[in-house]
Amino acid sequence: MSGPSHPPLSARAVFNQSWPIMLANAAAPVVGLVDTFVVGRFVGTTALAGIGLGAVIYGIVYWGFGFLRMSTAGLAAQDDGADDVAGVQGHILRAIPLGLVIGTVVFAAQMLLLPAAFAVFTAAPYLESEAATYIQARLWGLPATLGTIALMGWFVGISRAGLALQLQIVLNLVNIVLSPVFVIVLGAGLYGVGLASAVAEWCGFAMGLMLMRREFIRRGGLRPGVVTRANLLDPTQLKRLGVANSNIFIRTLTLTLGFNFFGNAAASEGSLFMAANHIHMQLITMSALVLDAFAHTAEAVSGAAYGARDRARFMRAVRLTTRFSCAFALLLGAVILLGGPFLIDGLTVDPDVRQTARDYLPYAALAPVIGFAAYQMDGIFIGTTHTAEMRNAGIASVAIYIGAHFLLTPVFGATGIWLAFLVYYAARAVTLAPYLPRITARLTD
Repeated sequence: MSGPSHPPLSARAVFNQSWPIMLANAAAPVVGLVDTFVVGRFVGTTALAGIGLGAVIYGIVYWGFGFLRMSTAGLAAQDDGADDVAGVQGHILRAIPLGLVIGTVVFAAQMLLLPAAFAVFTAAPYLESEAATYIQARLWGLPATLGTIALMGWFVGISRAGLALQLQIVLNLVNIVLSPVFVIVLGAGLYGVGLASAVAEWCGFAMGLMLMRREFIRRGGLRPGVVTRANLLDPTQLKRLGVANSNIFIRTLTLTLGFNFFGNAAASEGSLFMAANHIHMQLITMSALVLDAFAHTAEAVSGAAYGARDRARFMRAVRLTTRFSCAFALLLGAVILLGGPFLIDGLTVDPDVRQTARDYLPYAALAPVIGFAAYQMDGIFIGTTHTAEMRNAGIASVAIYIGAHFLLTPVFGATGIWLAFLVYYAARAVTLAPYLPRITARLTD
């Protein structure tokens, strides 16, 4: 058995690959929601504020090492397209240990890293203490979290998104059961909430390893020579992984800078604008979970076509995923514009916040419409591992955004904050577009 065949790429195949990713993306925030519910109901207000701060800091670690997912997805997709089963297996067997090592190092260095984090995210001492308790508990699961990230990327890269969904379901179910048990039954408080999430991460990781083994068997078993020192430490493959990871890490830093800049700009307008903006960001996050599904599918199908050096299949992969993404972006924009007022009324009773949120709702509705191209470009460049271009475009786009902010806000005030943010979405796609011919130039008809 030489590996999976690659049937003609159809719209049905693209959608079938995308909908499990949508569900997995939608399920991912459930861990945080369950933790918040249990703490808010059974621990207390101070702990709830602490978990909010702790989740922000832990989230930076989580997203900062998101390159493990992206690089693994792109490299696996290319070798999958080339029917190189040994290569596909080798990528995940390098990525998982890397994730475990990074997670262990961060866990071991937490006594140094936590004070540094609180120097940036300053809060009252009692809140920092609560946040530290939560983070210290969650860090027990960080190695598993990073190993799971790599597995999720691998499943997406080899067009087995349903496996990623199965993994996410197990992780969430374990957390939903354990969090109330640790807090209500065992009285472990905030530490118990974080520990429940950590245990759930290890259970999800174990499930991922089982699914990986099943996929190995489906493809004919472990290939000879894959699990050898020479292969796993192959300098060429390690260089590919290292270059991709470092470039994506820098690009992730630019994204973090861009979104933090937007958050700080919103905060500078006062509590009313900030409260309304928080509601808008929930809507934008919802749309991102959907559009990310098509971007992930673009990683897989464009990466596979690139690995096969099939220009026609690559262009079809780009067209199909982009059409779906564009259609859903327009749908999401309409849903936000028409349904947003009802959500606003459901989330706040303050009439001033309601009115402010309504005033700026059209800009939130434009975010997916303007931003879908950025998601798609990211998917294509991750799938083909043209990560240096992503790094350069990330730096350029955030520079364009900050420049637009200082040009627009003096003229348009608070509206300028939103206009500049929409410019940022457009800039992320526009700065990548000139690099696209470099990818197609390497493919044959």
